[in-house]
Amino acid sequence: MKMVLLVMLLVASAEGQPATAPIPEPLSIHEQIRADRARAKVEEENSPKARYWDRGVDGKRPWDSSKEIPPTKE
Repeated sequence: MKMVLLVMLLVASAEGQPATAPIPEPLSIHEQIRADRARAKVEEENSPKARYWDRGVDGKRPWDSSKEIPPTKE
């Protein structure tokens, strides 16, 4: 019985100590920009129907469409 209590005490004291998590390095500005752009792209792809009022028939916003200018007749 004493042995069981001793083992439980040792296990409880080892579990009670908080684990020290490594502190991550702060991201560089370039990494923050890349992460933000990637997050925005994923949100854009996952929510194609959000804000449906500013999208055309093809599901794209007018400013997201191709920048090609159609040829004009001269």
